[in-house]
Amino acid sequence: MGIETVVTIVLGIIYLLICVAIVILTLLQDSKESGVSALGGAETSIFGSKGSSKETFLAKMTVVFGIIFAVVAVAMTAIIVNLIKG
Repeated sequence: MGIETVVTIVLGIIYLLICVAIVILTLLQDSKESGVSALGGAETSIFGSKGSSKETFLAKMTVVFGIIFAVVAVAMTAIIVNLIKG
């Protein structure tokens, strides 16, 4: 078992934990609007969300975990492509 395989397994576990964290963070956030009207973003601005510090914290953590999610996905793809090429 090569180093790429070990790194891929570790990144896979991290990826799964990030997915669970994003789901939990999303479920913990309060629903302000429902339906299509939520797409307008009336409760958020470019400088952050309006509301309590808990809501702001949850929103920021969701963004942080989303960025980590994307970085780990790209890293896993690069490693897997490297493994396939030989």
